[in-house]
Amino acid sequence: QLERGLKTLALRVRQQNDNAGRLARFLQSHAAVSHVIYPGLPDHPDHAVAARQMREFGGMLSFELRQPGHVDGMLKRLELATPALSLGGVETLVTVPSRTSHRTMSPEERQSAGIGDGLVRVSVGIEDIDDLIHDFDQALRT
Repeated sequence: QLERGLKTLALRVRQQNDNAGRLARFLQSHAAVSHVIYPGLPDHPDHAVAARQMREFGGMLSFELRQPGHVDGMLKRLELATPALSLGGVETLVTVPSRTSHRTMSPEERQSAGIGDGLVRVSVGIEDIDDLIHDFDQALRT
């Protein structure tokens, strides 16, 4: 089973990278999103370093909702991407760090670390990118 999985690893990683870049660009232009954190975006503070050190920019991204109070509604409306407690796998998974990995920090500590209540982390999977974009678009509409 491991050997069978290794045969398609390069294809899966390539698809995740491509999907993450396209999803990041889409989210960057979405009215419900205040900013996107992804090293593949030219305005990311470490874009130049990432471009020198990496062939691709990875399958992980984060974005901040303009209205943090809308995070629950967005998570409930996702149909393809799956809310999860941890990230990784071939399917797109989303998590809210203020409720999972950083929940034991005080709100002040999270804010000083740049982890707002509207921060959403996405481990982008290999689904069809048009389906993913549609899913996030409909989930972000209020």
